[in-house]
Amino acid sequence: MNKRTTYYTGQIITIPEGTVSIASRAYAGRPELISVTFPDSVREIGSGAFADCTALVSVFLPSGISRIRKDLFSGCTALRRMSIPAGVTSIGEWAFRGCTALETVEIPSSVREIAAEAFLSCPSLTIIAAPDSFAAEFARKAGITCTHAGRMSAAS
Repeated sequence: MNKRTTYYTGQIITIPEGTVSIASRAYAGRPELISVTFPDSVREIGSGAFADCTALVSVFLPSGISRIRKDLFSGCTALRRMSIPAGVTSIGEWAFRGCTALETVEIPSSVREIAAEAFLSCPSLTIIAAPDSFAAEFARKAGITCTHAGRMSAAS
């Protein structure tokens, strides 16, 4: 992480404008953390940066990232929803592993790679994706429910 000041109040982190990257495991294991806001200047978030933040419920990812790295939100058991920004091309191994409250993840058509165990132990997950997208095909093969264009599609 660069030398800019990160505003951290114990429950909320606001990454300052101009920050380009977040180090691997930078905020991992902070059980009090409930919200993270990134500026669009962030281009890279390291592996496991928010792993095991068990109270984390609100994350607004920056539009400039291209990958969701390994273990990024692994073990974030309070996380319920995630919207992956357009432009992201891959979701890494165990990125959302053990996010047991995760209900929906919106995945843009730009995503062309999703690790097989990216959503391991996410029992209530529904993927929201375009009907003919890589994410919709991934959901079908992984047995994850996929919703698109306002209708529900049960995984086979």
